[in-house]
Amino acid sequence: MNSKRTVQVGDIFATPLPMNKYGAVKVMNIINHSYLLSITSYIGEQIPTIESKGIHHILITESIADGVEKPLFEWTNGRVPRELIFIGNVSLTADEIGVESNIYAGEWTKECGIDVYYKWREETDPIGFELEMKSQIEEADAYARKHSVSKPKKMMDDQLFWEIISLLDWRKEDEKEIIEAAVKELSTFTAWKIRHFEETLSYKLFLLDTEEHAKEMGEYRFSQQDQHFSPDLFLYARCAVVARGKEVFEDVLSNPSKMIKDTEFETLLSLSSEAYYLKMGKEFEYESGCSYETFSNKEGWSNNL
Repeated sequence: MNSKRTVQVGDIFATPLPMNKYGAVKVMNIINHSYLLSITSYIGEQIPTIESKGIHHILITESIADGVEKPLFEWTNGRVPRELIFIGNVSLTADEIGVESNIYAGEWTKECGIDVYYKWREETDPIGFELEMKSQIEEADAYARKHSVSKPKKMMDDQLFWEIISLLDWRKEDEKEIIEAAVKELSTFTAWKIRHFEETLSYKLFLLDTEEHAKEMGEYRFSQQDQHFSPDLFLYARCAVVARGKEVFEDVLSNPSKMIKDTEFETLLSLSSEAYYLKMGKEFEYESGCSYETFSNKEGWSNNL
């Protein structure tokens, strides 16, 4: 990848996958330093070319949220990972122009095309894939539980934090537009204040990270007998609670049965990084004292840790 080349809509990049395979992603839209990617259906042992079968077809996957099969698009931030290989540019088709997504995948990493590998593994070796994924989840959960930190660093004044959250504009339909005013307001503060905001957000999400709240999140709630619980989906559900403001947060925190059902707002996790980039012109790097990842609150999950 030529680091001096500017990423453009229609660019296609080959992505490394496990088991010595390659996939590919296509840039569908660009807003500031965020990129809407589609994962193509290509998977093979050779680095694909523009003529490769599958390059021009978007991967169809089953949504975790509603179980409906649909094309996979997701937003990502940052620079193109050095492991990705630029293979060409193809103009968007009429069907591709204007596609939207409310999925935020975080920083752009070399794993951005991994879903095509997961689908291939599930189709070619379903039993082995199930065991592999179960092992990975158990290892990740064990690591999170062992290394989780529960003491917050310096936080933002609580009233100021909720004033910024109150700027979320629910009249908008696009999630990035919902947080736009809050991003602009937070970007007027110092870099340290932006870190303090992130610390406050992390701590509030940490407080909601309990088994009782997970049991009340809706269809994909936590259950010892049900394997459909998603730690990531529970994190995004907790984001939806905080995003609704102080009264809702405090009500849900004290009464888990009032947990907002079947609702998520993952984009809240990008608020600090977007504001920091607007302020400083570079990527936001900060590790909070309290992890907001699911299972980090050991006391909240004491019956299962």
